[in-house]
Parts: sequence; C-alpha cells; structure tokens
Amino acid sequence: MSHPLLDLQAPMVLSVFKNGYLDARECFQQTLADIPQALIQQAEGFVHPLTGPAGEELACETALLSQSEQPETILVVISGTHGVEGTTGSAIQADILPLLVDVLQKSARLGVMLIHAMNPWGFAWVRRGDHQGIDLNRNFIDFDQPVPMNDDYAQYQSQLHEARWLEVSDFSDLWQGVPFADFIEQITRGQYQDPTGLFYGGSAPSWSRQVLETITRHAVFESAHNINVIDCHTGLGPYGYGEVINDHFPNTAGFDWVNRLYGANACAALLGESCSAPKSGLIDYHWQKVIGGRGCFVTLEFGTYSVDKLISELLREQIYQNTLPEGVERNIKAEPVRLMQAFFYPREASWQQQVLFRGRQVVNMALLGVLGSGQ
Repeated sequence: MSHPLLDLQAPMVLSVFKNGYLDARECFQQTLADIPQALIQQAEGFVHPLTGPAGEELACETALLSQSEQPETILVVISGTHGVEGTTGSAIQADILPLLVDVLQKSARLGVMLIHAMNPWGFAWVRRGDHQGIDLNRNFIDFDQPVPMNDDYAQYQSQLHEARWLEVSDFSDLWQGVPFADFIEQITRGQYQDPTGLFYGGSAPSWSRQVLETITRHAVFESAHNINVIDCHTGLGPYGYGEVINDHFPNTAGFDWVNRLYGANACAALLGESCSAPKSGLIDYHWQKVIGGRGCFVTLEFGTYSVDKLISELLREQIYQNTLPEGVERNIKAEPVRLMQAFFYPREASWQQQVLFRGRQVVNMALLGVLGSGQ
C-alpha cells in the first residue's frame, strides 16, 4: 500500500478561499513568501495591460519550486483559466503550498510549478472569459487555418441574445424539441462566429494564451523527463466532487499516463465517461504538445449546481455584459454577475472542505505516480 506524500490530514484553513482576485493574489504571494526561499527557483509575473475594478494591477504569476534549477519531473497546478473559477484553484494552490515543502525537500528531482490566475482579468472582473469575451478554454486552435464553424450553435444564436432571459426563470424554451444533453454539447463545444456569445473561442490567440506559450518555452519543460499538469475548474458534476477529466485521445501515451497516475479516478471525455463533453480549442491541447509522451494533462473539475443552472447564469451574465451602455463600466456587484459568481463558487464550508481535501488527494496521486511512496 502506498503511503501519501502530502499530509492529507493537515488542518484545513478555509480562509484560503478569497472572494476576489486582489485578496487571492495577496494570499498566494504571502503563502509563497512563507516557504523556504531556497526552494523557489523562479517567480515571475506577467502584467495584464488592463487593471481591475479598484484600479489594481492584474497579473498571471508563476512560481517554480524545486531543489534543482532543472528538475527531472514537473507537476504544474493552474488556477483561473476561467477567470471567475480562479477562487477555487487559488485556494487549492495556497492550501498545498506548505504541504509540498517536505516532499520537495526530500526529492531533489521534483519540481512544482504553480500558475496563478491564468486569466487575471476574468478573475478580477468576475467573468468566465477575458477582456475580449474570449473563453480561454476554446482559444487553443490554429488560427492560421479556417476557424471551425459550429452550425449547431448558429441555430440558437439569435435566441441567446434575447433580453428576455434576464427576466425569466425557465430557460427550457431554448432546447425545446432537442434532447438536453445534445443541446449542452452543441452550445458548450465552442464557437468562433459570435464574439458576444457564449463559449466564444476568439479570432486570434488571446493574451492569456500568449502568456502560457511564453511560460511553456521555459527551459525546464525542454529538459524534464516527466511533466504532469492539473488545471483547476468548477461548475460541472456533483456538488463538491472533484472529477479528474482525461481529454487525451485513447491509445496515446498521455491517455496511458492519466490511467497510471489516477486510475479509476479519471474519466475519459472522448469515451463519454466525463461530466464534460468533448470541446474544441482546449488548453489541454497546448499542454499535450508541450508534454509529448512524457506525461499528461488533466482537468480537476469541482461540481457546484445543475447544468441547466449553469446555462441560465452564464446567459444572464452575458446579456448583462452585452447590454451595458457605452462608457459604463461593468459592475461586479450587479445581480447577474453576483449570481453567476455564486454558481461557480459556493461560499459554503462543506463544499470548501471537499474541494481542499480532493485537491490534496489528486496532487498526491500525481506525486505518488512519478515518485513512489519512497520518493
């Protein structure tokens, strides 16, 4: 039986969950400052061209922790790919940071990279997408080629822009005559024709994508023998449960690495096992190219509420954003924004406890898979 590398029973401090980007950033920076500085091989910030609601600086920040400048095996943990979901990923990062110290001090070949607030604008302004309305997790396509046409989305496009959705509680008219699962797959797959619509993948590489491409050109990713990535998300699946989503194609080295590290905990999206349907332009696909056959990428998806509520809250917030008068700034306290944030981040202790424990579990599984219990 394998013994855990992380102290899974360490006291949980729920105050690592912060209600906004600024507090989450300060918590991340303070937690980083509290660990032995000899373990921090590199800390870097990528400042966003825009500022937050209080005029604060926005940045995606990275920290590489290791005894070595070029560790053999690297675990990457990401928060805030979908901005508003960053509260949870940031909390997981702050929770595991102190627990990683002992493991890092005992294993000279291990490196851990934390990427905090991949989409800092969305985190600060309480949006799933970025300042251009781009869903970063649909943005990783080859824009030198014709963009994919989502004809299924097109049939709903005019309806999705109707202001009446701000006032109604029943959204079932949207998928009338279509099986709900089919509707969800069609809507969430990603689309590139409606810049003010849901799940828009953009017309060019986004700011966050360009930052990630810079991060992954770091020499450590070239020299490492093994790379595994965990990207933290919320909004799909049973309340509080963290599903390990495998978006690798079956019969590939990455797919096999997922099974090796996570076993039956992992659900393969392309085999219909996951709470998440297959999608275009995922951040996964960039990481899969970086990793090659040296490891795997998984999404750690924490459930909140129902999928129909997901669509209704996203749609209300999207219409609110689209109907802001010219020159009027987004109000992060506006009801559609507040309700959408509450969907992705339940401020409730039992949910937070489940998230932190599962975060520790999944990180521990990844570490055990590459280090073994003997380190």
